[in-house]
Amino acid sequence: MMPQINISQPLFAKLQSIAEPFVDTPETAIAKAIEFYILYHKSLGDGNAKAAVPPDPNLMVCLPDAPPDLSFTKPVSIELNGKKLAKQMLYWNPLLFQLVRLAGGKVGTVDELKQMLLCNYVDGQGDEKIGYHFIPEAKLSVQGQAANPAWKSIFHLAKKLGVTLDVTFVWEQKPKAAYPGKTGTMKIAGI
Repeated sequence: MMPQINISQPLFAKLQSIAEPFVDTPETAIAKAIEFYILYHKSLGDGNAKAAVPPDPNLMVCLPDAPPDLSFTKPVSIELNGKKLAKQMLYWNPLLFQLVRLAGGKVGTVDELKQMLLCNYVDGQGDEKIGYHFIPEAKLSVQGQAANPAWKSIFHLAKKLGVTLDVTFVWEQKPKAAYPGKTGTMKIAGI
């Protein structure tokens, strides 16, 4: 028998505010909250939540499955499965291509890989003039994306592959940027 819990209406309203409509159940919303807590508050192992708060008050800790508008952002640090990516990889699309490359080596067939992709792709070599990047390990080409759809594809693939991902990024000093000049971070815990 599954345990049952009762929560207050105000707490339930907070739970609804972090839930993705038509996707999350109360259980998945609670799981997200617990994952967030584990990632950011138990990292020191002593349970002292105040000590685990990022030392930089300007650092925005963002939920990877509900990020703010990433338009006009650039990654400044990416760690994939505990390995820092090289400087030339510090863009949203190269990160997407790297995850497709990983997926190409992990999944059984190209058709299985295609089912995992949320971005445009074509079999074999795609037209570079319209943004396709060929990924030999995947036997297909993936089209580059703007920051928001690229992150959506990255997040989806990272979860499907069970990888850990830690991205720190900055918003450009532009009026249309969501948080001009601010730094944000998102983490995905692998399985």
